Amino acid sequence: MNNLSPVTGDQHKTAYLTQRPQRNKSPKGGIGILQWWYRISSPPEPDASASFQEREVFRRGRTGSQVSVFLFLLIFISYPAALAGSNSLLIVILTANLFILVFALVLNRLKMVNIAGILVVLSVVASPIANILTTPGGVNTSALPIFGLLVLPLMCAASFLPPAWVFVVAAGNSLFTLYALKFMPSSGELHEVLNVAFPGIFTPIIISQGIVSIVAFLWVRGAKLAILRADRAEEIAALEQREIEQQQLQIEQKQQLDADIQLILQTHMEVARGNFGARAPLGKENILWRIAYSLNNLLARLQNYNQMQEQYQRLQEENYRLHAALQNNVTTQNELQRTKEATNRLVETLKQSRDGYIPTSSLRSGTVIDTIADELLRSTKAKNS
Repeated sequence: MNNLSPVTGDQHKTAYLTQRPQRNKSPKGGIGILQWWYRISSPPEPDASASFQEREVFRRGRTGSQVSVFLFLLIFISYPAALAGSNSLLIVILTANLFILVFALVLNRLKMVNIAGILVVLSVVASPIANILTTPGGVNTSALPIFGLLVLPLMCAASFLPPAWVFVVAAGNSLFTLYALKFMPSSGELHEVLNVAFPGIFTPIIISQGIVSIVAFLWVRGAKLAILRADRAEEIAALEQREIEQQQLQIEQKQQLDADIQLILQTHMEVARGNFGARAPLGKENILWRIAYSLNNLLARLQNYNQMQEQYQRLQEENYRLHAALQNNVTTQNELQRTKEATNRLVETLKQSRDGYIPTSSLRSGTVIDTIADELLRSTKAKNS
């Protein structure tokens, strides 16, 4: 019979953490080069018992490592344009960005995701800003497309950093755009256009920054809330499953307890019928083992006492038989002594009698000699007559 022991709170907690769904685990295999890239640039995957904050940091770090692939491609693609352009400092800027990005991914691997994100955003922002600031002759129409690249820092901020950081980066981009178009020297057609229609150039850039930042914020925040809801749903489902298992365990324990109680009651009934050899068959792992042990100990003592009582009765009966035999032996010895004495008296009487007459009244002893004396007396009388 299987015996179930109570489950403590610590055991429930351990079982819950063990059976908790494996979240954030990427499938085995996949694209080999991508898995290799995650191993060198992404934070390690948290285990099943990790908190939501830890898993959120992992998600941002993993997304940042994915975005970094495109940043590397963008830097390498920009090298031919930098060599062909008029800005000789662009090669130095791209190389510095390359080293900053590598260092940021090292920090990302070490779970310092926020610091890595700030470095990536600064490197991505610095490239177009430095390109604009170092353009010979001031800002010109060829530099206007560079302002469109300022949306890249917004995407990096949305990937690496908490959602609200995208507005900080958008505000910085807007202030730099205002400074570059309003206060920096300009040349060529752009100078004339800025003097006549500054809002027409500045407004689309700011609107694009606002739209991208809002969309990125809503997208990241919605994804975070969705993950949080899914996480809570999984926790609730796991807790419900644990509650069902606990209820089932309690039902099994109650059934087992009822069966154990029935065994103890059957043991009592056997003892009531006089079977002191009955025992409650419960092991040490059973809840009622202490009660069964005490009962079995008491029954063992009662059985020993009953055996001693039976042995005492047998000894007493044997004593009675020995006493009766002893009494019979004494009576036999007394009768034998009287017979011997009566025989001696009879012999003496016969020796002293001259005519064979025996006075039987003086020989009465209550033994078989009285019969012999009577026969002798009848023989004597018959002979004299």
